[in-house]
Amino acid sequence: MDQGSPASPDMLAALQARLHESEAANLRLQAELDATRAELEHFMHKVSHDLRAPLRHITSYGPLVREMLTDGEDPSSCLDTIDQSARHMGKMIDALLALSRLGKTALQPVPVPMGELVAEALRGARAQTGARQVEWQVAADWPVVQGDAALLREVWGHLLANALKFTRQRAVARIEIGWGAAGEGKPVRFFVQDNGVGFNPAYAGQLFGLFQRLHSATEYEGTGLGLALARQIVRRHGGEIEAEARPDQGCRVSFTLP
Repeated sequence: MDQGSPASPDMLAALQARLHESEAANLRLQAELDATRAELEHFMHKVSHDLRAPLRHITSYGPLVREMLTDGEDPSSCLDTIDQSARHMGKMIDALLALSRLGKTALQPVPVPMGELVAEALRGARAQTGARQVEWQVAADWPVVQGDAALLREVWGHLLANALKFTRQRAVARIEIGWGAAGEGKPVRFFVQDNGVGFNPAYAGQLFGLFQRLHSATEYEGTGLGLALARQIVRRHGGEIEAEARPDQGCRVSFTLP
């Protein structure tokens, strides 16, 4: 087209369509940036708050040990508390490093037979059950999804470990692993259902937060990172994860993948 020639209506329409697409893409990117910034602020607040707890134990019990030694008392109990707090703080730092590495890892999307990942995670979970009675119910005919096999395997590992942990008090643990498709072109939903201790549904939104725990650390070990990592992986795949439960009536954790 000559520089002096007017643009045709079709060309103008095409340019306007591209402009609208660019504006929509910019709005999406801005929304993602705002969400990331808000999540980072929450993350920094959470980390600074949670790391202070074991640090307070260490700094407050140190002078107490000195006093007890001066008075000829046995400081073993205080030293045990300091040791436990230091170990817990070390685990929290390791958890932060794991989350940081996940954020830097590039996705390697390939066709993934989900049934094979479930079978691998199930073998690992069964190896940890010892003498416990666990009834597994596993769906058949699993779909093939597009995703990073190593990271999705990690999701299943976290979910099965979580189910095993919170069914520990049951004489017979019952854990169901399954999936369902909402229809052509719809996300596929996968789930792990257990008959464990469950939790108050009012706190369901907190379950996937960093270092978030809905049960006492004296009853159930861990840093509360497993589900946070699972959520991060699922979201990087364009999906979502959620949990449904009732106190003492088990829990169902499900996630979607496009």
